[in-house]
Amino acid sequence: MTAEHDGTTYRLVADGVRSSLSDGPPMLWGFEVRVIDGDRTVGVKTCFVSRVSVQARNPEALDAPGEILYPVLHELAYEKVAAAVREGDLGDELVFA
Repeated sequence: MTAEHDGTTYRLVADGVRSSLSDGPPMLWGFEVRVIDGDRTVGVKTCFVSRVSVQARNPEALDAPGEILYPVLHELAYEKVAAAVREGDLGDELVFA
């Protein structure tokens, strides 16, 4: 995914997903989304996506394997990160989706 600010297009690249530890189903997933300009990382957004957000977007993904769940997690995070980049917020930050 990409996002643009002031004529520069930044690539958004998500790293591996980690889930919250519990005896029940995960309630939260976390991963980093790197904001990249060319070959240089200009910011790292540490994203946390809640079970409620996934359920609102795609309830079937909650119990699905990673190849179905992860794209939903990434989509939710990318939307928030892309909005921040478009507003010029390129630095490191926590993002909750």
